[in-house]
Amino acid sequence: MPELAIGKKLISYSIRTSDRATRKRIIITPQSVEVVTPVGAKTAEVVAFVHKKRRWVFDKQQEMEDHLKRFEGSSYSKLQSGSKVAYWGRNVRVRISSTSEKHPFIRYQGGLHIHVPKHITQSEAEVYAATELTFWLKKKLKTEAQSILAHYASKLELEYKALRIGSPAKLWGSCTPSGAIQLNWHLITAPKLVLEYVVLHELCHIKYRNHSKEFWQLIAKNMPDYKQRIRLLEQINPLFKL
Repeated sequence: MPELAIGKKLISYSIRTSDRATRKRIIITPQSVEVVTPVGAKTAEVVAFVHKKRRWVFDKQQEMEDHLKRFEGSSYSKLQSGSKVAYWGRNVRVRISSTSEKHPFIRYQGGLHIHVPKHITQSEAEVYAATELTFWLKKKLKTEAQSILAHYASKLELEYKALRIGSPAKLWGSCTPSGAIQLNWHLITAPKLVLEYVVLHELCHIKYRNHSKEFWQLIAKNMPDYKQRIRLLEQINPLFKL
């Protein structure tokens, strides 16, 4: 397998010829780099092309690895004041403070402020704050998703049975045959326009239970820039699918 040298780092890449390709392009995931070329492309040309793009390849792979680490780190077990968490596509700082109130509360104002009842000991506060934040984020996601669903369901004249927020394995979302839509709560880490795409995608499955030409036409008609949103979604975690 050929390698690309960037400083002291070596990045292996594979080359794949495609009958459909009209130009050379590079597909990057945190785990691999693949160069897709048209039929007849000479190896020397491909190597030169990749070498020219070496800085972009390095930066893009690092960026995706950072996104993946951020995603994996957002299932909180402990949370310290000063930590950063992903929230609607941004890294925001967390502040934990005690309150005389009997119940915890969270507010967003230039960051996430978690107020923990003062009877909670300092050793318990990190776990307590993490648990409260997880519930709060899930609630925020559901509220936003309900608003988006209501809009598109009315526009498309489609009815869904229920909306559930969970952690489906390797899925961003799903739609059951009965019309119940489930979303992965980690979508809270993505920009809202990405959530809007996932919601529309699953809603359209109520009408089309596959990824047929008609299915994509329905999405494109209601969201012309959906391909750009897919690319943003893939950057968050390319291992997860719809």
